[in-house]
Amino acid sequence: MLGIDLGTCFTKVCKILQEKNSNRVTIASAMSMTYLDNVTNQKNSMERILKSICISGKEKAFCTVEEKDIITRDINLPKGIDKENLDSAVFLAVEQSLTENLSKMLHSYIITREISDTENNILFMAVPKTKIFQRIKDFSGLGSINVVGVTSEMVAAVNAFNFFAPKYKETDTVVLVNIGCVNTNVIILNKKKIIFIKDVAFGGKDITKDIASSYQIPEKLAEEIKRRPELWASFGLNIRNILKRTAATLLEVIFELIEYCSTRQSILSVDRIVLTGGGACVQGIDIFIRDNLGIETEKWNPFDNENIVGIENKNLGFFMPVALGLALEKVEEENV
Repeated sequence: MLGIDLGTCFTKVCKILQEKNSNRVTIASAMSMTYLDNVTNQKNSMERILKSICISGKEKAFCTVEEKDIITRDINLPKGIDKENLDSAVFLAVEQSLTENLSKMLHSYIITREISDTENNILFMAVPKTKIFQRIKDFSGLGSINVVGVTSEMVAAVNAFNFFAPKYKETDTVVLVNIGCVNTNVIILNKKKIIFIKDVAFGGKDITKDIASSYQIPEKLAEEIKRRPELWASFGLNIRNILKRTAATLLEVIFELIEYCSTRQSILSVDRIVLTGGGACVQGIDIFIRDNLGIETEKWNPFDNENIVGIENKNLGFFMPVALGLALEKVEEENV
């Protein structure tokens, strides 16, 4: 399965190869600039990515869409329903609140948490097929991509975290913060189960713009400076001051979500905040969040795992949690 993350700034692709009779996996991954407004550049970009990870034959793929295009429903259903009947029960419950035709949509769902001894909470997601086909139509000429499913980037990031994160995922309550270019996903997990999710209008681009504005320099130079801490002193850049202005909304949302989930007794406390995504590469952002919220905060690079082999550039892993989570998806053959 290919995982294709069509991000605002970068297109990221992952493929996982399991070694026979082994827990070790080889991950092929690559990323390139996203050209949402240029068809030719989009196609050329994807061609380069597929060639770089040696994809030549027909490949099934899961991909993301923009969060605004996804229709979600939060429903509760009785426990003990078998898989076949659960599918029907979910669709029946969702159809009652939708005006859209589900047959014209790609959809999936996950059991997020236990509500009581008799009920589970289920998060349903769907997106019009036209939205998906519109985003990937320029890749159809490649003849090697067959999109068989779609999910939100938040669910994909959780898939990767629950599979590749350190052992604390099994026992801890974690706030997983996936910092993208424009948006940030904030997900509260308790022992790998989703408790709450929220999308925040904050990303690495906000930090870049603030640096450019503060020092009256082009954004391209500001982006380079942001990624190279050895240049900060020569420009007199104090990253904490930049983050105070740009990341205030992120801090507020994390705090409010923790308070909300604690009040509802969904969690007792948070053991750690875990940062991933390209924006997590900014040096000192973990210390900034830890100092302001008083909660242990660390960065998580999905490729920094002893069971993963064949990685040439491990730092690329910070950009890959969504693509990696998509590559872990499975589909029923009859739905393909």
